[in-house]
Amino acid sequence: MPWARPTTPAHSCGKRKVPGRLPCGTFLVRWPIRSVPGAESRTDAVLDGRHPRLDRLEEDEAVRRQIAVVGGGVAGLTAAYVLQRACDVTLYEAEDRLGGHAHTHSVAPAAGTVLRVDSGFIVHNDRTYPLLLRLFRELGVSTQDAEMSMSVRCDGCGLQYAGARGAVGLFAQPRSLLRGRYLRMLGQVPAFHRAARAALASDRAAALTLGEFLAAGRFTPYFVNHFMIPLVSAVWSCDPETALQYPAVYLFRFLEHHGMLSVRGAPQWKTVRGGSVEYVTRVAKQLTAVHTATPVRTVRRASGRAEVITGDGEERTYDAVVIAVHPDQALRLLADPTARESRVLGAFRYARNHTVLHTDAALLPSARGARASWNYLLPSCQSPADAVQVSYDMNRLQRLEATDPYVVTLNAASRIDPGLVLARMTYEHPVYDRESVAAQRHLPQLNTAVTVYAGAYHGWGFHEDGCRSGVLAAAALGVAW
Repeated sequence: MPWARPTTPAHSCGKRKVPGRLPCGTFLVRWPIRSVPGAESRTDAVLDGRHPRLDRLEEDEAVRRQIAVVGGGVAGLTAAYVLQRACDVTLYEAEDRLGGHAHTHSVAPAAGTVLRVDSGFIVHNDRTYPLLLRLFRELGVSTQDAEMSMSVRCDGCGLQYAGARGAVGLFAQPRSLLRGRYLRMLGQVPAFHRAARAALASDRAAALTLGEFLAAGRFTPYFVNHFMIPLVSAVWSCDPETALQYPAVYLFRFLEHHGMLSVRGAPQWKTVRGGSVEYVTRVAKQLTAVHTATPVRTVRRASGRAEVITGDGEERTYDAVVIAVHPDQALRLLADPTARESRVLGAFRYARNHTVLHTDAALLPSARGARASWNYLLPSCQSPADAVQVSYDMNRLQRLEATDPYVVTLNAASRIDPGLVLARMTYEHPVYDRESVAAQRHLPQLNTAVTVYAGAYHGWGFHEDGCRSGVLAAAALGVAW
């Protein structure tokens, strides 16, 4: 069923007017689009005023192109939102809801009002998410400050500590003052920060993975297992082995960009008031048509247009298609992928994370001072888990007014009391290695006048990256934000 929209007055061109939208064919002054630090600047996408390819656009049904967007995550939603200014946009989503990782659950406590709890996209910040924040402002979505802290709990040695909570977190267990390996680990943290910043200032580590960099720097196994792996695994939702295979400089550039290569200087993190569903719903209301629970089976290109065939066999032809799904999914959609598309899109792989929303406080550290927003679990010192195990304290992150703890846990379902489970989900996150990072540089070359690509995999895999890729996809089709 298409997304229900309120009836509103029509423009003179016959299109329904949406409050807060510009007239058909009108563009806003473009916003500077920053690419991933270190990559080539996309100055070609930063122009003022009307796009030259659409300079003579009139409010006429005939010149409003028909565009399909496949994928209703942040990339597809952003691309559709921008394109709708000049085109008629039809959005296809395979799931029965929009948003992708923007996933909000309504939960009803025994007493009190219904709570909205996020389980995928949770936090953003006011420094490194400029496009997402602009989208929120235009949609009237409000945000609130969030506390961002992280803890590590090791069932092997019994260590429990939290960063970004001062001495209370670092020494949540008084006996930690007597742990020689732990104290040495704390001393290696600023040493790692200095070494990583030095690596960014030279090319000596350009070919190294994180594991190779740490070995060359003679960081202790205790530091690697109890600090470095938890940090990288938690941020990218990847297993420990994958974390150590990340290209070192690529990782360090991200950490520096987010103020994570120093003890101080981190940006203010935020969450969306009412849950991320707030922005998803507001984007959907502005589109020509939205089809959820409608998987696309094939995208076929012919005669300068694109044919979209859905899972139930329905066929429709569009002037262009934005393919805003994971790259492996994009390859399966294409009836005739080029050699370049197969090579570039085939370089990416994803990690699957089984996720549970629950109210079991046993997944949080037992030491109160070690409880943090992000809580990483190590089964043992020497044998890291096959998958990342991390629990997000949503009461702390979303400032929920609730007596029960609302927790989102990845890959530790067997530890959770089944009677306290509220929802189960599976999310996939991009894995970054030498092959995928190299392939990122070639993604813009895949765009044509008929098919363009978008997705968080174009950047570091976060919501801002998805939003940016959606803006660039619209720009590739001649529509500026």
